[in-house]
Amino acid sequence: MKRLRSIWLCAFCGILVLAMASCGSTPVVQPAKSVALNRLKVSDNHHYLVDAKTGAPFFILADTAWNLGALKLEEIETYLQSREEHGFNTIMFALNFAPQASETNAYGQPAYIGADKTGLNPAYFETCDAIVKKAGEHGLYVMIYAMWAGEKAGTMNNYTSAQLTTLGHALGRHYQGITNVIFCAGGESTPHYIEVDRVNALGQALKEGCAGQNLVTVHPTSPNSSSKFYASSSWLDFYMSQAKSGSGPKNAEFDAAALVLGDWKIASVKPTMMGEHRYESGTQEDPLIQRRNLYQCVFAGGCGYAYGHDALWQMTPHTGLPWMLRGWTPGVTNWTQALDTPAVRQLQNIKTLLYSHPYLERIPDQNLVLAGQGTNVATRVQATRDGTLGRNDASYIMAYISSPQTITLNTAAISARTLNVYWFNPATGSSEPLHDNLANPGSLTLEKRPQGDWVAVIENATKNYSRTY
Repeated sequence: MKRLRSIWLCAFCGILVLAMASCGSTPVVQPAKSVALNRLKVSDNHHYLVDAKTGAPFFILADTAWNLGALKLEEIETYLQSREEHGFNTIMFALNFAPQASETNAYGQPAYIGADKTGLNPAYFETCDAIVKKAGEHGLYVMIYAMWAGEKAGTMNNYTSAQLTTLGHALGRHYQGITNVIFCAGGESTPHYIEVDRVNALGQALKEGCAGQNLVTVHPTSPNSSSKFYASSSWLDFYMSQAKSGSGPKNAEFDAAALVLGDWKIASVKPTMMGEHRYESGTQEDPLIQRRNLYQCVFAGGCGYAYGHDALWQMTPHTGLPWMLRGWTPGVTNWTQALDTPAVRQLQNIKTLLYSHPYLERIPDQNLVLAGQGTNVATRVQATRDGTLGRNDASYIMAYISSPQTITLNTAAISARTLNVYWFNPATGSSEPLHDNLANPGSLTLEKRPQGDWVAVIENATKNYSRTY
């Protein structure tokens, strides 16, 4: 991989190339620097993502920072450091995020230049490359959205399929093999906002441009999964869903996990993640709202989950459109005030739980819940296990209980004479033993906890899976 030139030389080249672009020439952009993170790939069973070098499972815990380009690099360093400290491993941001903010980044640089805006601006991508490199240094993957296609917020709608192919090839080549880069072929890039053919053109071009070395996905409109439109698209590596996004009370009631579970069941098997749902606002919201969405979506078969805060995706106060400020209230005056909410401190606990048990064998199984199932997302019991659906070959069962209630679980699904049973606290990441070496009763009733949400964990006692106390 070629190294970027020194800062003064890059600046000179940027000026020269911009001058060429004004004369109708196609700009050439230097390749980005590589980072130490290994690239990701789809697991052999097509349900999850793994480290392509080690084969270790990788759960995407992402933060949405669509308008990250509104910040300068020193501010972005503050943001990235915070995300690393809170256990995120991926950030999601959009290039040319207009007209929600400006068509330029914080340095006045547009992403795309030339007569039809399909050329990469060297000055802009020098800044973007610095973001990618900084993210890698913080152990973060970056999911780069080529542009946005939303009805009120899209620039992608102004491009033809041929132009999107040109742009996709250029962007794919620029980040080809940069191991911490994942491509997204547009935000809200599904009908009725944009035609499928145009998105397929961009997605295919990104995949070709990077020579298949980077994962490519696409972000759908609400409430949909991208599988509804792109299940047969060869360039698409994993699905993404958008639930009823927004920060209002009704958004918290939407069954986001149903979208994830729907992807699990379709014939064209690919990993799937929840990419956008109910945003947090302010700093005093009950973190249970975010925990509930997280655990339900993941236990329904999700390979990842994206958290969102109104102040962080907008990078408040940089959002420019009045309609957005009316509908997406940040609750703080500056994005830095939203970096350390209670929910943000707690989401990473799920990684401890998931990685302490066989990960790639994990499947959703609501048949494990014999009694106590709720009637809505606030009372849902979402169950997962390893093994094969319909067979008693599990080594563990996990049941996320959204609110206090007595439940009965089918422990016959675990092929073991004795069980270890404990409660996992999603708010603290700690565990509370309930039974050790319990004779497997075939079904086990767990009495209502006093408050909050909990995960009931039941294991084959001989496995000695790790846990935290």
